[in-house]
Amino acid sequence: MGLLTLVLAAQLTGCGTLFHGDRRGKQASTELDPEVVILDCCGLFFGIIPGAVALFLDFNNKTIYFTVDEYSANKVSSIDDIDFSTMKAVKMDEATVEAAELAISRELGRPVSLSSDFKIIALQ
Repeated sequence: MGLLTLVLAAQLTGCGTLFHGDRRGKQASTELDPEVVILDCCGLFFGIIPGAVALFLDFNNKTIYFTVDEYSANKVSSIDDIDFSTMKAVKMDEATVEAAELAISRELGRPVSLSSDFKIIALQ
């Protein structure tokens, strides 16, 4: 019973308001955050009122939308949208993570450590 009360209380505060309170008062984009919409709609499993209240609060607080900054940071959808003016090409003898670390370290003038899931794109 306590767990159900806790879940209902979380739904009544609205998931976007609860998880993304930093979005309140910021300029909202027109893009809905699917994570918040899905979590708010999960409140409908507990009844119409908890789900409707969660959706209403998030729409009212505009926390159901991505902020303009979040949306523009995630907006790059194709290679044509990438700003290449700040990129630098580095010459590497082989396409390995170690060679990339060495080439980037040389370019920046400081040591660089790349993660193992770093992907190297070799351009001809």
